[in-house]
Amino acid sequence: MKTRFHLPRILFVALMSVAMSGCLFRPVAVSTRQFVLAPISTNEPTLSVAEPLSVGIGLVKMPAYLLRDSMAIRDGSNEIEYLEDALWAERLDQSFQQTVALNLSKLLPSGKIYLTDWGHDLAGPKLFISVQQFDVDTMGRGTLIANWRINLADDDTPLGSGQTRLVLAGSSPRGHPEIVAATLSDLTAQFSRELAQAISALAKPKP
Repeated sequence: MKTRFHLPRILFVALMSVAMSGCLFRPVAVSTRQFVLAPISTNEPTLSVAEPLSVGIGLVKMPAYLLRDSMAIRDGSNEIEYLEDALWAERLDQSFQQTVALNLSKLLPSGKIYLTDWGHDLAGPKLFISVQQFDVDTMGRGTLIANWRINLADDDTPLGSGQTRLVLAGSSPRGHPEIVAATLSDLTAQFSRELAQAISALAKPKP
């Protein structure tokens, strides 16, 4: 009779123990943050050219390690870490292309900036960009290495080309993914200024 009396209580305690252990070992949900590259400010001075320019920007090529949703952090020369709680709100190559386009629209007295599918509407030069490195390391140093080429609008005749290597010191991004987005945005702004200078120089009529 005693055994029957205590059995429900024992079962209750056992069930509560299982329920509590399930709560204790349940993985904690980590809140994620999403970021985009920021364009330059609207008060940036424009460059002078002979006439308004229409510029086409082709698809930007980027290494595969940059095309994950998570932010990439460089640790040493050949190790990449990913911040699983810090995501890009859109693919980084697309965000980079769109941000460069916005920057050039402010830096150049441009008629229009076309992205990829410009058809027969484009009368100005075409810009092609291939990025080799675009990241921030564990110490906060951001690096952008990119090749670029400017072609005539109606064919693939090159007007000019070059390689840009930019380094920008910053704070450590540990626990502060917003630093990564800010540093990469600043690097994109510097790169856009170089491109605007090159496009402006090529657009000037030869004496």
